Amino acid sequence: MALTSPGVEVSVIDESFYTPAAAATVPLIIVATAANKPNGAGTGTAQGTIKSNAGTPYLITSQRELTETFGNPTFYTDSSNNPLHGNELNEYGLQSAYSFLGVANRAYIVRADADLGELKGSASAPAGTPADGTYWLDTNDSLFGIFEWNRATQKFTNKIPLVLNSATQLVSNLSSGDPKPSVGAKGDYAIVTARTSNDAYYKNADNAWVKVGSTTSANIAALTSGDSTFTSDSWASSWPTIQGTVASPTLGNGQGLVINGTSVTLSGTTVTALANAINGASITGVGAKVTSTGILEIYSDGTSTSDGTTDDGAIVIEDLVGSTLKADTGITATYYSGAAVQISKHSNVPTWKSTDTVTVAGTSRSGIKPSGSVWMKTTSPNLGANLKVQVWNDSLGVWSTTVAPLYNTREEAVNTIDATGGTLIPAGTVFALANITGRGTSEDSTTGVEKLVNFKLYRRVTSSPTSVTGTEQGANPVVATGTLTMAETDNGSNVYQTAKTVTVSTATVEGVASAISAAGFEHITATVSNGYLSISHALGGEIKITDASNILASAGYTAWARSSAGVETGTANYYTAGADDNHSHIISNWKPLVYEASDNAPTATPADGTLWYNTTLDEADILVHDGSKWVGYLNYTPLAGATDPKGPIVSATAPLKTGGQSDASDLVEGDIWISTADVDQYGAKVYRWDNSATEWVLIDVTDQTTEDGILFADARYGSSGATGDTAATIETLLSSNYVDPDAPDPDLYPRGMLLWNTRRSGFNVKKFVANQIDITANSGLNKRFGDEAMTNYKTARWIGWNTVNADGSGLFGRHSQRQTIVAGLKSAVDANELLRDEETRNFTLLSAPGYPELASNLIGLNVDRGLTGFVVADTPFRLAPNATSLQNYGNNTAGATADGEDGLVSYDEYMAAFYPAGLTTDVSGKNIVVPPSHMMLRTIAVSDAVSFPWFAPAGTRRGGISNASSVGYIDNEGEFNAVALNDGVRETMAGVKINPLTFITGSGLVNFGQHTRAKNASSLDRINVARLVAYLRRQMTLLAKPFMFEPNDKITRDEIKQATESLLLELVGQRALYDFLVVCDDTNNTSARIDRNELYVDVAIEPVKSVEFIYIPLRLKNTGEIATLGNQ
Repeated sequence: MALTSPGVEVSVIDESFYTPAAAATVPLIIVATAANKPNGAGTGTAQGTIKSNAGTPYLITSQRELTETFGNPTFYTDSSNNPLHGNELNEYGLQSAYSFLGVANRAYIVRADADLGELKGSASAPAGTPADGTYWLDTNDSLFGIFEWNRATQKFTNKIPLVLNSATQLVSNLSSGDPKPSVGAKGDYAIVTARTSNDAYYKNADNAWVKVGSTTSANIAALTSGDSTFTSDSWASSWPTIQGTVASPTLGNGQGLVINGTSVTLSGTTVTALANAINGASITGVGAKVTSTGILEIYSDGTSTSDGTTDDGAIVIEDLVGSTLKADTGITATYYSGAAVQISKHSNVPTWKSTDTVTVAGTSRSGIKPSGSVWMKTTSPNLGANLKVQVWNDSLGVWSTTVAPLYNTREEAVNTIDATGGTLIPAGTVFALANITGRGTSEDSTTGVEKLVNFKLYRRVTSSPTSVTGTEQGANPVVATGTLTMAETDNGSNVYQTAKTVTVSTATVEGVASAISAAGFEHITATVSNGYLSISHALGGEIKITDASNILASAGYTAWARSSAGVETGTANYYTAGADDNHSHIISNWKPLVYEASDNAPTATPADGTLWYNTTLDEADILVHDGSKWVGYLNYTPLAGATDPKGPIVSATAPLKTGGQSDASDLVEGDIWISTADVDQYGAKVYRWDNSATEWVLIDVTDQTTEDGILFADARYGSSGATGDTAATIETLLSSNYVDPDAPDPDLYPRGMLLWNTRRSGFNVKKFVANQIDITANSGLNKRFGDEAMTNYKTARWIGWNTVNADGSGLFGRHSQRQTIVAGLKSAVDANELLRDEETRNFTLLSAPGYPELASNLIGLNVDRGLTGFVVADTPFRLAPNATSLQNYGNNTAGATADGEDGLVSYDEYMAAFYPAGLTTDVSGKNIVVPPSHMMLRTIAVSDAVSFPWFAPAGTRRGGISNASSVGYIDNEGEFNAVALNDGVRETMAGVKINPLTFITGSGLVNFGQHTRAKNASSLDRINVARLVAYLRRQMTLLAKPFMFEPNDKITRDEIKQATESLLLELVGQRALYDFLVVCDDTNNTSARIDRNELYVDVAIEPVKSVEFIYIPLRLKNTGEIATLGNQ
């Protein structure tokens, strides 16, 4: 501001530009882990392992933050807790980061979108997780509370029923059927969980399955004179009500009995004749049998009438005047109760002992029940019912157990769970309603009721109120008039209140609402909103209705129903009453539960993209080209179907000619042997038997062009398109010519070529693709299989994933796993723009511990970032520590096309490779093998902390390794072998620019090299110089930025030159440079450059080199000669 009156104005011009200090050593570590791991504290999911966060760079500042974000590093062991060294699922990168953060406080961690948990491996295909909220009745852990009474001992025995979860165990394979006769043994109980009524069955002495509690025997009703026995076809008729005790007595001809008021006269002298007479008397619900030992048994089917009218299931038996048949057959009592069922709590024990009494028709009778009577104990103590119902929580990925108590009625459930009437019962509460299919004249009757041992599960849809709304609006159509009865539950009561009559005289929904409101209910209200009739129970209780006039039906109320296909119809919360209810409908917040009953947790179709590592070694589906198409191996005419009937022979040793096939037949021309002598090289040694030469001939697995070659590709999974998503057996496929429409085109390959079907064969990674097969392609015809119509083809397939090497050979075992992981890691680097933002994310080291395959990708990332970092690369765990192996690997003698286990391909001045691996312990104290970068990242951090990046992180002063106890390699048996690299091996490694990590006597483990993978000999072939240059790139960029948009004149050039010289002078003092020269004047900033808005600062440096070769010539002199030389 210009002054307009006397005063002082002070202005400040900031010319204090300087180069900011460089950040400490900060690595970028690319890792692969399992997905959705628990965090380190075990309190939730580690956020860094969620799929949506894959590829996100996390700046981690401590070991604790690392484990909270990515979980604890996982390293696998075998069943004996022995470490699996070199396992592809070990989390090497996370362990390296954890070790690095033990000596530093900043690291960028990026997790690749590769779920190691998916690749654990199994012999069978994985299934998907169920939908959130799926319910499961765990029949393996459930108890059903069935107790059988023994009259003689007067004790109960707990019976563990068979659980029949599948309709295939039922007659006609229908869920409504009884158990098949072939299921179970006589005396067994079963629960049919294949249907929602969960009926209990008993297999009686006639080998018939009968519902526990069932009455009314058709066979008893059909008895006539002359029938001395019958087949028990109901549960009640399966247990004798009366058993004599005298075997094969001689009886008096013409004597008689009175059974339930009906006279029976004996014609004969045997118990068989007496049974004939009883069966011919047509006594309601009563029949007789004679045991093999001559004992008389009299049965009630539950409908017998001891007083002649009431079907109480009991039998009253007396002798006719002058008869002694009871004593003669060993029958002592007069009143006998039939087999009974009681469904009650553990505290309400049945009164069935001889000391218990009941009153029948005003007469006190013995309460003892016959053997076989059943008590269903509805509460869990002492082996009572304990139904394990679980619900899937998708956010937590777990099954959560929910309580599912048993009750006799809905109203009992409401009151027991919430004595306030239902308001406090949360949605999602589950209970089981017992005796769901019983019958009776009224809900509370004690006679005429068929109590069946079964239950149905219900779920609370809402807490309160209980409400239902019709679908007919207003008075169109006209609502029916007349009466209906309604009853409501009240708080503190297990039963309905007294029913009230509702009289509807006005034929509108308003008229119905008014009539209900006028009936004087305590909790029921009826309203009309927008013309629709709603009825509610304020507490969330139950309402029962008898609507003989169809008033509610005319108002749009239809009973809710669910079809077998799961389609719901009708009015929500409005149900048809059960057969044992004395009303037509119920309004309830309890809805039949949709669930799956099984011993194992339910699963679903795998999610699209699910990976599966198939661990099966001995399943290989190999087809052959017959000149026009691919055919099953046994269908290839030249082989005459005589090759091994189980397909390729998989073994570690060569099968012998005599008896070499799996069925002990001799080998024949064309038999195939897959060698497993070295499982790590599975698929590389495939042989075909030459019968004329009597020898196994090795097949060139890289030959995909000649008739002697073999093609590795997907061809089929099932033996037909209709079963294409289901794995067919290898034996089936041997004789099947079916191939999927995406199989290799046979026109491209010669007759006789083999096709190793990677889709069905084992020991590789597969991926689930829901729509792999396009059934509309090629006009809906399968061109690979005789133009078959694909109308009924399944579209989903498990396809081979990362199953072929670059040379066309098969990729199996851990190699297939590894390739899948590497692909995810590479994607995390190559497609990640966040990592290319050098402005906000400054890291100086780049590494993917355990994965030498990532070298080229990290080099590319470093180039994209302006070569401001340095790549720390690994070598394979299984690389042998001899000069030949190391030289071949470093020079890529194998001709590998990319970095990996076969060869080191990449060269770059800003990358260094290290060897060998190290042995250390994980966070739980187990011995683990870690890659070289694990050691070097920490070693470089320690070196930088005590010196500078331009000091070599090598040797005994700064190259010490503090996070491993030894170094070595993994052999073919998976064992770690410690090594100390000798001078010759280290010389070889220097020649191929791989740095040795070795043991130095007196100093321990050290990095003893600092070669970069520079293409040419220059200053940049050493780590210290390369890191110095990377440092200067970053610092000089920061230095120059303040001069952007300044005038391009001498003043600016002098300022930037001064700033640069200041920076370089400091580096001279820090032993980074011998000397330097900075030019920034009109000699290198010509007019043309100035006109292009360019400013050049030319810098020349002489970097300080490290001492790697120390020569000390030692001269021997004669006595006194040194002193003489000193005096000259």
